[in-house]
Amino acid sequence: MMLYETTAAAQAASQNGNGRHLDRSLPPVLSVIVPTRDEADNIAPLLERLDAALPDFPVEIVFVDDSDDGTPAAVAEAGASCKREVGLIHRPPERRADGLGGAVVEGLWASRGAWVCVMDGDLQHPPEVIGDLLAEIDRTDADLVVASRRVPHGDADSLPWLRRAVSGVSTRVARRLFGSRLDGVSDPMSGFFLARRSALDVAALRPHGFKILLEILVRTPGLRVREVPFHFGERHAGHSKATLHEGLRFLRLLWRLRIGDMVARFARFGLVGVTGLAVNTLALLALTEGAGVYYLLSALLASQISTIWNFCLTDMWVFRGRPSGRTRLHRFVLFAVMNNAALLLRSPVLVFLTSVIGVHYLVSNLLSLGLLTVIRYSVADVWIWAGDPLGRKTQTANDYDIHGLVHGSARRSRCRSSRASGRGPSARCR
Repeated sequence: MMLYETTAAAQAASQNGNGRHLDRSLPPVLSVIVPTRDEADNIAPLLERLDAALPDFPVEIVFVDDSDDGTPAAVAEAGASCKREVGLIHRPPERRADGLGGAVVEGLWASRGAWVCVMDGDLQHPPEVIGDLLAEIDRTDADLVVASRRVPHGDADSLPWLRRAVSGVSTRVARRLFGSRLDGVSDPMSGFFLARRSALDVAALRPHGFKILLEILVRTPGLRVREVPFHFGERHAGHSKATLHEGLRFLRLLWRLRIGDMVARFARFGLVGVTGLAVNTLALLALTEGAGVYYLLSALLASQISTIWNFCLTDMWVFRGRPSGRTRLHRFVLFAVMNNAALLLRSPVLVFLTSVIGVHYLVSNLLSLGLLTVIRYSVADVWIWAGDPLGRKTQTANDYDIHGLVHGSARRSRCRSSRASGRGPSARCR
């Protein structure tokens, strides 16, 4: 069963050993999400370093555990003496098919902080770098800051040469497949990053394996991304989870992100077109036979009716949830223009296929319909429903002003945290 528990020690503590006052009356500003699998021996030293490295404002540490060893007990034991709020979600075996990326997503849903930091539990991601991530947020007002091994002063020298080579190839493949969506990100394979919680569309994530950052970058257009360098540390205890099985998962993730979603969306678009033909036929019959309208005028009116039908289904189903840079009225006008232009284009295509090339007219009809469906989908996908059709970067509204937190303006930051979260001082842990 799923367990989420805030330790009593963290609730009761108001001061740590260095005399830093930690206010427990407000929800956390920052949630540190640590996905774990068989990391029992790493939990205590990780919490010690996190407690020392984290800033002097309310922070929660959420472990999302897929272990079969003693990791949950280690979290409970070490968390009981930690001065920070420590949460634990232990996932049963039947909930682990989506890998550590799925664990991160569960942590995102459970987290209460306006900001979230994702890191591994084996100490290869040094907790001290979290201060650098926060400082970069403070300096640039970014939505996402990545701890990168591939910028100047960053490295992964502690990795075996084979894993370094595989990581490098994976990064080049991802950049080739996703192009501009990874602009400004040298290390999309990193598992160490800090993000504005409100800038992430958690419901859109469909994790599969390790590489949750890559999925966030691909599925969340418009993020303002920055990077800071870090030295990839040595594993404190246990063994690496990078296996051939995880490599195959990564390939399936690439397929899903690059091809799978597009194929599914195109299939929905084609299905909408089929229903549009039915609506067009029924409207033509009703106008011609029922209302006595001349059949050519009926055909024109029926086309506009089916266009409205197609637009509604396309907007509410095919591209549902996609951020768009246009208003609904603007999208409808462009969609109507595209559909009517496609009707005008269809006749020349039919004549060319049938009379010039010599294709049977029934086959020509199917080919022309298929060609125009592809063209219409392409225009809809890359232009009408594009998130940034004019090439402007989408700005994400700030829900929490982190400026000053890094420099210790605790009183002002707590007030903003309370307003941003929408919860009162008595907010309870889930």
